[in-house]
Amino acid sequence: MAKLRFSEKNGEVCIHCRFTGSEMLNEAEYRYFIDNRIKGWLIPRSAAADKLEFTGARGIPLMHLLKSGVDTVKYFRIVSNLLDILEVAESCGFNMQNIVLDPEFVTVSPENCEIHLFYLPLWYNESFNDGIVNCLRKISTYAKYSDQSTYDNIDSFMNFVIGMRSFSIQDAKEYIRRSCPGIFGQTYDHRQFSRPASQEQPVRTSKVIPPVQHSGDTHQFSIPKPVKAPVSSIQKPEPKVLPSLSEEKKQPLPELIRHELPRTETKYPTLTRRSTGVTVNISKPVFRIGKERDRVDFCVTENRTVSRVHATIYTRDGSCFIEDNNSTNKTYINGTPLLPEREIKLKNGDVLTLSNEDFDFVDG
Repeated sequence: MAKLRFSEKNGEVCIHCRFTGSEMLNEAEYRYFIDNRIKGWLIPRSAAADKLEFTGARGIPLMHLLKSGVDTVKYFRIVSNLLDILEVAESCGFNMQNIVLDPEFVTVSPENCEIHLFYLPLWYNESFNDGIVNCLRKISTYAKYSDQSTYDNIDSFMNFVIGMRSFSIQDAKEYIRRSCPGIFGQTYDHRQFSRPASQEQPVRTSKVIPPVQHSGDTHQFSIPKPVKAPVSSIQKPEPKVLPSLSEEKKQPLPELIRHELPRTETKYPTLTRRSTGVTVNISKPVFRIGKERDRVDFCVTENRTVSRVHATIYTRDGSCFIEDNNSTNKTYINGTPLLPEREIKLKNGDVLTLSNEDFDFVDG
């Protein structure tokens, strides 16, 4: 997997990417971002045969802003700006897995919450992107809320997101419009933003091409300039074309379908704290456990070794998955410690341990 590092260079953020495995530069995608200054995207340039640098914006890592504290308006402004950029990328057929969505490497302006992402133009890339929903979950988990109202608003939004049968950027944006009207700025013009030109099929090569010099630094949408394929007498192998660069018309996302079902009594999974005998229903798609009463759904009192928001249980398609929220004293299933931020499916009868507190899980 490529290694990333966030720094500052000439007053702008600079994200360093170093190839460490089988990654190879995808020249067609690389040239597209070199030849076009696109709003919301950092610009790549070659720093060495195995290194890229991404620059073109001022700001800080999104994670730093989240941990400094957010209110409802700031949170939804961040999320809506992020969704705007991703909506354009999705509609234009970009390979979404090559967009880095780790909050440690998403750039944000503290003044106006403007977001800048960057795209890894690599073949065989082991992704830093595990999906938009997981990105939103990380943002909501690591955010420091300014008050209880902010927590309630974000919690409701994430329950809405997790509860979707199929995630839709449009539905998420519409939820934000209803909940926090007036924060959406000027939207992108999809007609002026095209996918990378197909050109000749790029040859897979580990050598990074030299950067192209530009005059000015304006963020304008433009059509990529055609690049002539190099002349060679040697027959070069044709690489596999990424689906995102195909000229075939991109299929629209399936519409969200909601079925009206007759009301029946719902039996929820339960969690029982052994030391007190207290049992609670896991009745929410996002169910948090910890000692900070205002931020969790199951408050573990009188135990200082449990973190404020120690772990989260997610319910999807009738199954429960637990994730340790990078807690100080770890989370265990049947005595086995969990890696932070990795979901593990729960089974009926599992014993969960948060630090030294045991809980019995019963599947509904």
